Amino acid sequence: MVHLTICLPTRNRQAYCIETIAALAQAEGQDFEVVVADNSDDPAPLADYLTNELADPRFRLLAPEASVLPMVSNWERALEHARGRWISVIGDDDYIDPRLVAIIRRYEVLYRDVDAISWECMSYNWPDNRPVPTLANIPIGQGAGPNSTEALANQLFRWSERKRRPSVGVGIYHGAIKRSLMERIKETYGGRYFEHPNPDWESSCKVIMQARLIIHSQRPFSVLGACAASNSAATLSPEVMKQRIETFEKETTGPISLHRPEFPFSLNKGGASVCLSIAVTTSWFCQTYGVSLDGFGINFAHAAMDECVFSATQDEYDAKVACFQSGFDRWENGRWAGHFKPAPFKPPRTINQISGLGDDRLNVREADIGAATPAEFYRFGEHAITPMDSLITGTQVFAL
Repeated sequence: MVHLTICLPTRNRQAYCIETIAALAQAEGQDFEVVVADNSDDPAPLADYLTNELADPRFRLLAPEASVLPMVSNWERALEHARGRWISVIGDDDYIDPRLVAIIRRYEVLYRDVDAISWECMSYNWPDNRPVPTLANIPIGQGAGPNSTEALANQLFRWSERKRRPSVGVGIYHGAIKRSLMERIKETYGGRYFEHPNPDWESSCKVIMQARLIIHSQRPFSVLGACAASNSAATLSPEVMKQRIETFEKETTGPISLHRPEFPFSLNKGGASVCLSIAVTTSWFCQTYGVSLDGFGINFAHAAMDECVFSATQDEYDAKVACFQSGFDRWENGRWAGHFKPAPFKPPRTINQISGLGDDRLNVREADIGAATPAEFYRFGEHAITPMDSLITGTQVFAL
C-alpha cells in the first residue's frame, strides 16, 4: 500500500530534478511513491532517465502535454495521479526524507484526528546560486504537537506578526496532507485542488480553514533548495526577480489573475517581492471566500516596512519602497498609506559571513561544508538534530 505520494512538478530544470529523483530513490521501502509531473519543453531527459537508468516502479512520470501548462495546472494533474493516503509536494530542486512515512504512521497513532502535518525546513542554496556569500540553515528544535488553527489564521490571513513573511509552514508544499482533507478542499473550493497561480500559499490558506488537526514538528524533514534557475533565486537578485515574474506571467493562464483592482499592488515592476506575492494570494483567498481581513491593512503596512529593511543596496530599497507606496496609495483610496513609513536605508554591515546559532536555527556558510545537493546537505544537517530512528521508534518523546 502506498502511504505517501511525493509530487514533484518540474519545468526545464531537468538536471536538478534528476538529482532529486536519484536521492529519493536511495530510500528503502515500497510504501511511498514519487509522481514526476514534467512540464518541460524537452521531454527526453527525464523520460530517458526514469525509463532507462532508474527503472524504479516507485517513480511515475507524467509527460509534458501538447502545450505548456500553468504551474497551478501542473500541480493539479500531479495530485490527480497520486495514489497515496497522504500527499506532499516539493520543488524539483528540493529534498524530502522518504522516512517521513514512518513519522506519519506514528502521528496517526498519537493523534487520531490528524489530517495535516507540517515541519520546519532546512534551507540550502545550490552551488550555482551563490552570487553573494550565503548561509544554509538547520532548525534545531525537537518538539512536536498540535498547532492552533486560530493562531495560524491570524498569522496568514491578517499578518499578525507584521513580518515580511508569515511564519506559517502549513500546507501541501513541504508538508503532508491526508488525501481525505485534499478531497474536502476540492469539494469546498471550486472543484479543484488548486485554483490560484501561487498554489503553495493557496494550499496553506485552504488547509488552515479545513484541517481537523494540524501537527507541527520542529524537527525538519525536508530541504528548501534554491538553484540558479529557481524562483527562490530571485530573493538574491532584483534582476532575477523581475525575469522570474515576467516568465511566470507569460506562462500563467486561467480565470484568476495576479493583478486585482481590489488589491492594486503590482508584481510586474521593479521592487516586487516574495512578501507582496504572498499578500496577493492570501488577500485573494480571504476576499473570495469571505474570511475576515480585520487588522490586515495596518499589519501588512508593517510587513512591507520589514521587507524594505531586507535590501542589500540603495537601489533595491528605493525600488521596493516605490512599489509598495504605489500600491498603498491606490488600495482602498489610500486608507493604509499613512501607516507605511519605512525607515531610511541602512547598508548591511555584513552579508551572511558568520556561521552560528540564532532563532533556533544553526546557520552554516555554504562555501565551507561541501554539500553539492539538498540531499547531501540534509545528511549533513542530521548530525545536529534528533536522529530520525529515535523519532520513529519513540525511544525519545519530546513535547512543546
